[in-house]
Amino acid sequence: MKEQGGYLCSFSVGLDELPRKKRTRENVLRLLLDRGRFSVFEATSNAWIAETMDSLIREKLIEVDNSPGFPWSNVRITAAGRKDIEATPGNGTVTA
Repeated sequence: MKEQGGYLCSFSVGLDELPRKKRTRENVLRLLLDRGRFSVFEATSNAWIAETMDSLIREKLIEVDNSPGFPWSNVRITAAGRKDIEATPGNGTVTA
């Protein structure tokens, strides 16, 4: 019998797995700070995440680097984004 292998691909760092009670832009910032990247699939998986990501970029709370190639983007939290995180309770890593 020939053994068959395969690959399991996950295009998520947890944005799309945040429970409703933890869905705040500060928790998204914390998750992005911890993971350092996101995929376009999860960043557009629902309207709330898509709007939040757009807002974070527009307000210059994150900087996005698309050089890793589709579907991944690296992300850097700006000084303004770090202030946003520090100004809210719950500092630390968010687990989805």
